[in-house]
Amino acid sequence: MSHLSQDNKKLLQRVRRLKGQIEGVERMLLGETDCIEVLQTVAACRGALNGLTRQLIHEHIEHHLLEDASASKSVRQAGKEIQAIIDSYLK
Repeated sequence: MSHLSQDNKKLLQRVRRLKGQIEGVERMLLGETDCIEVLQTVAACRGALNGLTRQLIHEHIEHHLLEDASASKSVRQAGKEIQAIIDSYLK
């Protein structure tokens, strides 16, 4: 099992929703949908991808820094600070 998630089902659900959104953009472009609607959907895709990226980075930091028994207190604190930065950047 991947260390990225205790339950990869949730990650896979996010990926599948994102895949559906991207396919929706393709259909919109093929159907000559209004550009505003296409741009809104692309923005939603970007938000969904940012959310997935944020979750993956958080879980990586959790596994390799915060839960590592050999990590010092300062390393754990730095991990939490990095997570906060990621949160502000990938909103």
